[in-house]
Amino acid sequence: MPAVTLAICGNPVSISARAPRLIRLFADYFRYYDPITLPFAEAPARSPSAAAENFPALSIELKLCRELPLHDALIPPTAELFSQTGVVSLWREGQTTGREGEAKGRFYFHLGVAAFRVDVDAGQAIGLVTPQALEYPHILANTYALFALLLLLRSRKLYHLHAAAILSPDEKLWLICGAQRAGKTTLTTALGLAGWRPVSDDSLLVGRDQDSAWLTPLRKYFHIGDELLHRWPELAGVTRHHQYLDRTCVGGLEFFKTRGLAETRFRRIDHIVLPQIVNESRSRLEPLAKSEALLRLAEQSMFFQLWRDHTARQWQSLNELTASAACHRLFSAADVLTEPHNAAKVLSPTAKFMLS
Repeated sequence: MPAVTLAICGNPVSISARAPRLIRLFADYFRYYDPITLPFAEAPARSPSAAAENFPALSIELKLCRELPLHDALIPPTAELFSQTGVVSLWREGQTTGREGEAKGRFYFHLGVAAFRVDVDAGQAIGLVTPQALEYPHILANTYALFALLLLLRSRKLYHLHAAAILSPDEKLWLICGAQRAGKTTLTTALGLAGWRPVSDDSLLVGRDQDSAWLTPLRKYFHIGDELLHRWPELAGVTRHHQYLDRTCVGGLEFFKTRGLAETRFRRIDHIVLPQIVNESRSRLEPLAKSEALLRLAEQSMFFQLWRDHTARQWQSLNELTASAACHRLFSAADVLTEPHNAAKVLSPTAKFMLS
């Protein structure tokens, strides 16, 4: 069976499928990780750290089906509902932690048009994909399959943050955190047009080594709203790859010349911004308590409450990374849409930022 193989922060990953369309989709989705497409699925070589902890390599197998089996055939009666948001339901079965606090158990995602079974112990996931899921292939990759992958990565002590990251001209790392449609990508893109250096518009990974905690972008396309592409002529040169719903996947790392920078492991967060879109003429910035900012980061992280030891480890890493961070609430108004450079003026009124 053909497969796409890659490594994310030293964790080898294999995504296999008989359908060439799925192989092409995931080779493109993980293009920033230099994926290799193989004619036959092979277990990717384990990293030294994974081998030392006796972790298997991570694998996801995708299978096309005309329609999903009935719910009782997908989710065993012994499984318990863990979370439900919209059409996304997550069920878990069996022991969730081992004697040493390691992640264990089996999980089931039901997504309406796709379903996944994730065996954490084995580091494996199997996904069923219907034709309806392929109507928006990028959602299949960036949401449905990504849920399963992020769960497997969490079991390997690699934690997700739903936040954008950008370096200011004075080399400070800013995180922009918020729920969907809070304005993260709009603000990130606006700052990029003002001379800042975006490295992610919505996803980061947090880990730890022998030196300290670190975070790094989950490298992928930026998802820019079609309205911005029509409104801001500065984006005319950005390479467009996929369009879905009212968004377009673009090569943001190439456009902002930050592809190499996005491979960095950052060991300090200098600022955290929580944007809030308001019906006002001018944007404004207000100080925010760090406790609230950290809670928002945790709330927007996939599976934050899963596995107590991992929750404690992620919280410790976040506190370490933000030890000296200043936190802000941005009331983002119409002036940012009118002139994207206004975002940089509001966030750093005394900074030296480029206007070209």
